[in-house]
Amino acid sequence: MITPMKKVTIICLEKDKETSLETLREMGVLHVTPLVNPTGVKLNAAKAKVLHVRKALEAVPDKSNKDPLQVEKPVEMVHELLSVRKNATDEISKLRNDLLRFESFGNLDPKSIESLAEKGVFVKLYEVDAGKSISVDGEALVLPFGKNANGMTYAVISRNTPVSVNNAIEMPLPSLSLAEMRSGLESASAEIQKVEDSLEGLATSRSQIVSELNSASEELELQEVAGGMIGNSCITMIQGFCPVSRLAEIQEAAKVNGWGVREEEPSEDDLVPTLLTHKAVAKPMQFLYDIIGITPGYREIDVSAVFLAFFSLFFAIIVGDAFYGLLFLVLTIVARIKLPNSKSTGFSFMYLMSGMTIIWGVLNASYLGLTPEIAPWVASLDLANHSFCPEGLKSAMSWIRNSSNMQFFCFCIAVVHLTIAHAWNIVVQIKNKSITALAQLGWLFSTWYMFFLAGNMVLGQKVPEFCRNFFSGPTSAPMIYVLIAGVVLLVLFSVPVSKLKEEWISIPMLALNIVNNFVDVISYIRLFAVGLSGAAIAESFSEMLAPMFGSVGGLLGAAVVLLLVHTLNIALAVMGVAVHAVRLNTLEFSNGLDLQWSGFNFNPFKKRGTN
Repeated sequence: MITPMKKVTIICLEKDKETSLETLREMGVLHVTPLVNPTGVKLNAAKAKVLHVRKALEAVPDKSNKDPLQVEKPVEMVHELLSVRKNATDEISKLRNDLLRFESFGNLDPKSIESLAEKGVFVKLYEVDAGKSISVDGEALVLPFGKNANGMTYAVISRNTPVSVNNAIEMPLPSLSLAEMRSGLESASAEIQKVEDSLEGLATSRSQIVSELNSASEELELQEVAGGMIGNSCITMIQGFCPVSRLAEIQEAAKVNGWGVREEEPSEDDLVPTLLTHKAVAKPMQFLYDIIGITPGYREIDVSAVFLAFFSLFFAIIVGDAFYGLLFLVLTIVARIKLPNSKSTGFSFMYLMSGMTIIWGVLNASYLGLTPEIAPWVASLDLANHSFCPEGLKSAMSWIRNSSNMQFFCFCIAVVHLTIAHAWNIVVQIKNKSITALAQLGWLFSTWYMFFLAGNMVLGQKVPEFCRNFFSGPTSAPMIYVLIAGVVLLVLFSVPVSKLKEEWISIPMLALNIVNNFVDVISYIRLFAVGLSGAAIAESFSEMLAPMFGSVGGLLGAAVVLLLVHTLNIALAVMGVAVHAVRLNTLEFSNGLDLQWSGFNFNPFKKRGTN
């Protein structure tokens, strides 16, 4: 459920501001909303500190085989090393550019040229654009030396006085000889390697840097909250949202600290955070919400239980293979053993997904795409071949393994899923005393009509007999009357009379939306298509490689190929879940419920590491 919130305003004395903020942070019950845009010197300093420490953390590797480097202030040490590395990198860049420009002159040494100038022999270096020729005014020796990035290079040698040179650009003498440049490159590269070794040696100090980053982040959050308060020289005020169940904590703290507290219901204009309180059965859903990055709005509906139930079914159909599910289960158990202190929601989620996949795979006798003809032992895994399996279950397994029946089953999932959405919306609109509840009833009628229409158009006469009794064509009774009733309700009640002037365009758009309603039902057949494609890939490769099973070498070769195939197949299945299973819940189902996922998580002002 979505936890009810109260808008809370707290007033305290300006001189008690820091103490009050520390108290609120220790309590961790208030999602603070700034009353003004946070600014200030302390805030800027806190931001700079976080960036400073984060940069140091990013530079230190997680693990290293180098000898540990023990230092008292690792953050400052890292920045000293980064400064050395930057200087060395800049030096390498400069030396490389100079080498590229002057390397055509061989072992050029500027000191030798300066020494010759003292004796009256002048040597000048020039660059000439490609396609141009150099000329001199006076007596001089012109020596070509080769090419660089800018063109041809020349040395012009004259006695007693330098000569004028045409069509050329004089090159200033480098500060170092080419030999010194190469030596400098080696020294700078060695300096960088030394820095990298030192950074790896600081890997053991990473936890200390993380702790410092947490402290800096806490200080930043504190300054952001303080900067968002308003007041004067006497009093100051902070505002935010608190779960109703924890209001008593603020009231008790107000008595102790002398605060003035005002509690009120959030207004329609307030951006209220969402705090989901899951029942035990729906707790794994929070893991999926966090991965997808969605949260229902405060005034929306918590659909976690329904979302999780259908998502697990979609996951099982798309992945489809019992051995894949078993692999997920084993990996989850191993990860749980390796990470005993991690949150349980992710593991619970994977236990459910793995279990549902195993059950679905067993019902369909889907085991790595192997058939009894390829691997006779697979027959013993098929429950339908055992006498202890109830006849009803055998009939159900036989029915669902039929391609046409499976497609019809997907349409059944669609109509149930969308019916829940529209029926739930009807209840919500009735509670809100909105006439649009009748429009939702119209969408419910339309959805059932589209269910029978989809079955007729896609499956034809292969739909079950009871469906044909209801529907054998686009204008069949009694379903055509259901559609007519639905359209009438939609036209009359989709837009409240009070909003008809602003939203009249919604009425003519109903025709397109009704077509979309048909598309919504049809889209659930993607479960069958994606699940079938994965099974087909596995079965096809198993059949192609079956002749190799006769020898040890062939069996090993086939095993390697199948390992790669099944790894790819699992990756594709997971992608299919991410695209299709998520879409059917967040788009088709959510549209029927008018659920926008417009919320943001409740994030109280609190000490890091506290609940």
